[in-house]
Amino acid sequence: MKSSVEFRDGKILMKFENENADRLLQSDLPFKMNEIEIFFDLDGKIKPHEVHPDLLALSTILLCNPFVGEELSLPVPVSEEFHKKAQSVISRYKLTPNTNSEISNINKTGGSFPGLAFSGGADSSAALAIMPSETIPIFLNRPIAKGSSYNSEAPLEICKELSDVGYDVQVISTNLEYIRTPVGFPTDLANAIPAILLSEYLNLDSLAFGTIMESGFGLGHSKFIDYGRGAHWRFYSTLFDSVGIELSMPVIGVSEIGTAIIGEKSPLGHYSQSCIRGGWGKPCMRCWKCFRKELLAFSLGGVGGQNFLDMMKTNEVQKKLSEFPISHENVVAYALQRIELSDFPYLKPIADKLDMSIDLSLLETWYPGSIDFVPSKNRHGIREKIIEYLPIMNPTQENVLKTWDMRPHLDSEKARRGQEKLTSFWQDLSIRFG
Repeated sequence: MKSSVEFRDGKILMKFENENADRLLQSDLPFKMNEIEIFFDLDGKIKPHEVHPDLLALSTILLCNPFVGEELSLPVPVSEEFHKKAQSVISRYKLTPNTNSEISNINKTGGSFPGLAFSGGADSSAALAIMPSETIPIFLNRPIAKGSSYNSEAPLEICKELSDVGYDVQVISTNLEYIRTPVGFPTDLANAIPAILLSEYLNLDSLAFGTIMESGFGLGHSKFIDYGRGAHWRFYSTLFDSVGIELSMPVIGVSEIGTAIIGEKSPLGHYSQSCIRGGWGKPCMRCWKCFRKELLAFSLGGVGGQNFLDMMKTNEVQKKLSEFPISHENVVAYALQRIELSDFPYLKPIADKLDMSIDLSLLETWYPGSIDFVPSKNRHGIREKIIEYLPIMNPTQENVLKTWDMRPHLDSEKARRGQEKLTSFWQDLSIRFG
């Protein structure tokens, strides 16, 4: 694959040209690469040509990594150190050895700021609440395409309000999600590209994400993942280190229940909205995120409940609840364990396919081993902030986490029958409950 970069009207413009090996690889992918021009509007914060070539190269890799067949031609010459580190974790293809000994690698030492790839959602806001006060949130602003259901009103208002209370919020517009069909991030941490491009300008020494326990350690999915020994951490931490940025996962030891609790207790809890379709303060109440967040909030003592039935009549919510297992099934089970199902009989068919007997109290705690995924200079402060909101996981709860395995339940007759009943339940939901 060939890549190129151009600087025009305050924007960084990137293009990619597929070659035969790339096309062959992409034929087996669940998404397609679009050969369009990707832009990053730096909005006058820094002149595009002043961005370090290693930062441009890392951004290129995060944009096209899944689509490269045998070789990636980087758009600019890079430092020898960057090339060496990046190639050490990229085994599927070769980076064209386009190095320049006169280009110094980026090596930050002392006096820098932590950055956060900020989305405005509950997990991202919880991460901000426990991070140092000098943290710089960087928001990826998406252009709204015709026919899109995405609504940027809520996150942009959140960014404005965070700026008003003193945060150095950065908003960068980019169309990077349109590099693929269906639209979405091409790699897990591609949403960090705006922060990467501004990292020298902002003097960032680390970059944090709102990745939570369910995503990092596999809780609520089929089986526990030892994140620190997995390919994801090694791949991304090495790539980020190649440009002098430490990768930080401050809430990876916190579940979705934990981030909801932090949001409820923290002054920053107001600055969040997970729904990306509704306006500020007016979530759509029709999407999967709204259903899950509302169900959880109600189970934690919040008001509401009257919208569950309406949300369950939407195709998206029915499709998500019909998955086997349900995405973040532990969160759904936790919420239903704390709701009086006789008051909401239409929720019972969901509960019937879940393991409702499992002790999920660990979801209200913090896994202390996760502090290893935070830069050492920030560990004490972040730990102290977390335990202001959540108790530390005890050994019994740690054992539940590390031995998490849903496969026996998923293979059970109870789960199979529950799945069959739920999928047939959708057909007469409106008839039975209006």
